[in-house]
Amino acid sequence: FGEFNINILMLGITYKGIAFPLIFSLLPKRGNSNWEERKKIMERFIRLFGADCIDCLVADREFIGKEWTGWLNSRRIRYYIRIRQNFWIVKPSTGERIRAWWLFNDLKVGQEKFFHTLFLHKGEYVYLAGSRIKNSDGVPELQILICFNRPEEAILTYKKRWEIETTFRAMKSSGFNIEDTHMRDMDRIARLVAMVCMALVWAY
Repeated sequence: FGEFNINILMLGITYKGIAFPLIFSLLPKRGNSNWEERKKIMERFIRLFGADCIDCLVADREFIGKEWTGWLNSRRIRYYIRIRQNFWIVKPSTGERIRAWWLFNDLKVGQEKFFHTLFLHKGEYVYLAGSRIKNSDGVPELQILICFNRPEEAILTYKKRWEIETTFRAMKSSGFNIEDTHMRDMDRIARLVAMVCMALVWAY
């Protein structure tokens, strides 16, 4: 509203076409969250529910970084996170640096590929999987994922990430219109978001 930014970092549970919002944090800034903010929200989830109930974490290209990947690896949290196709990847056996897209450039639209060998991404060991898809404009592009394990499940599991977009659409322009609020007090906005989250679950 005007010059006031409302930036929400949200963790949800994917379920039958939608993501139920579970924990969120209002960030007093523009732009993407940093790894410590993501770590904090994950640790809050683990304190409440335990790590054993986490099947995997899916996240888009904004949720990357050496410290973040390293923390997920150290906690042995399975993840499928998309990276930009021009990122550098290192083959540990040879030390060769290659662009991520080079490993998947032979794919045609609808095809996918994964590797059961480890690569280094920003100094952290990861598995890789990728597919060639059509973006929202119908233009073919590569979708490349880093994985903690089970790269053969990456492409199918990552599709669940779209379910949080369904949630955001319902909270914004396709139902609750939360962005129409004129509130500027962060505590009040947090209460409003919490109420909308509960109403969304009830409506579903």
